[in-house]
Amino acid sequence: MKVLFIYTDMSSAVGYSTGIGALSAMLKRDGHETRLIHVSEDLDYPLERKRILADVHAFGPALICFSITTNQWYFARMIGEWIRNDCRIPIIVGGHHPMSDPDNVIKEPWVDILCRGEGDIILPEVVRRIGNHAPLDGIPNIYHKQEKVIIREPLQSWVKVLDTLPYEDREIFNYSRIVNTRGGWAEVIVTRGCPYQCAYCFNKPLLEQYSRSYSTQEGTNFPAKNFINRRRSVDATINLLRQLRERYPTIKHFTFVDDVMAREGEWFEEFAHRYKKEIGLSYACTSQPLVFTRNLAKQLKESGCKVVKMGIEAGNERIRKQVLKRNISNDKLREVFAIAREFGLKPQAFNMIGLPGESIENMMETIKLNAELRPYIVWLSTFNPYPGTELYRKCLHRDMIDESKWDEVDSYRGGSVLKEEFMPSQELKKIRILFRWHLNAFLGNSASDTFRRLIDEFDRLPDEYWENGVIEQKYKEKDTEIDLSLRNQDISHYISKKYINMFWGKEYDYDIS
Repeated sequence: MKVLFIYTDMSSAVGYSTGIGALSAMLKRDGHETRLIHVSEDLDYPLERKRILADVHAFGPALICFSITTNQWYFARMIGEWIRNDCRIPIIVGGHHPMSDPDNVIKEPWVDILCRGEGDIILPEVVRRIGNHAPLDGIPNIYHKQEKVIIREPLQSWVKVLDTLPYEDREIFNYSRIVNTRGGWAEVIVTRGCPYQCAYCFNKPLLEQYSRSYSTQEGTNFPAKNFINRRRSVDATINLLRQLRERYPTIKHFTFVDDVMAREGEWFEEFAHRYKKEIGLSYACTSQPLVFTRNLAKQLKESGCKVVKMGIEAGNERIRKQVLKRNISNDKLREVFAIAREFGLKPQAFNMIGLPGESIENMMETIKLNAELRPYIVWLSTFNPYPGTELYRKCLHRDMIDESKWDEVDSYRGGSVLKEEFMPSQELKKIRILFRWHLNAFLGNSASDTFRRLIDEFDRLPDEYWENGVIEQKYKEKDTEIDLSLRNQDISHYISKKYINMFWGKEYDYDIS
């Protein structure tokens, strides 16, 4: 049977979806034929109705599958409506957004089936039933429609042992080109689940949904500890990396995008030893400040790790602990970032601005803390209360969300859906656009006064410049000019590289690769 996947990367960096790769591999193992429409400007596939519909008909699928994030919901919904108005091919949706807001998504006229939770075992069964013209009743994890009635099946299916899964199908993507657009970096996930319960993340509500479903349907407790600590074996992980390196020779580095990949224990100790010997490429990975130790830093460095990614999120401790539910002190962050730098690792920091209850002064605390810690990469995103999360429920309860703004949210770096009285859009935009200049102003070197003058100059520009987009072009021109000047003077500073702020300076060997 032919199954078509659709994935959008509009207004964002072109990416590889591990979810689609995993599901396509499962279907191919069962003998099905799969194909992908990957809508992305970077891949020369624009959001164009005529072309998309022509490609749908040319392939002739029996089922169409969407994998959707909240940031891409606007575009996915548009494509789904185009398809439904053109043909009656069944459509199933999955991914973070349908999982987090299933009751609203399933009401969309173009959606026939919705998958909650993990779909590795579910999608092949859905395909089998459709191929046999059999009803979908009894398939766990799905919502499906019978005429005008929505049937909600219990959330029960998940993969207990990751090694039972085939390796992801990357051939369904233009994977070599994706790697090239990312400078030779290849994304890998070898774990599932996260032991932390941050208020802005969907991991906690997903675990709660499984727990509730198990208790009501089976009368037993959900094995949460097993769910949040799943990993492929070291053998399977090394074999996967070896295959990718051989199949895609343009891969120069691996980046592990698991929620928390690096933490002390037998698994990582064995992985670190074997990776250096059997793979040998530099890599980046995620860790967490509460588990980052000197011994772990030593293992990371000796195994070939180049970048270790950890979350700061907010510079204000009260907001970090009480709002985000990340019980990490500023002193702890100072300690772990210093350890990373001591061992020659290049730390990356994740940050958010526009948090509920956050003032402009609080955002400046975030910038100041980053300047103090001096990460190699400073990642900035705008907070939005994603459906299903704890913070979404709190923002909804306090009537903080302007629902009309959701269609404007197409990336992690844009505006906020919070109402003006809670997060003034103009003030947020000023911090967001000038974030790197503020960061450089706090570095305390010979260029800091220059950046302070530039910030003051831009802050006094007419409001209409900030409203009509003129400011972005002015900023880009001035930033390019000052960056070139500071490099010629050999002055350390943060520069713009694609969607991140990267440190250009001697302490990181002037490396911006």
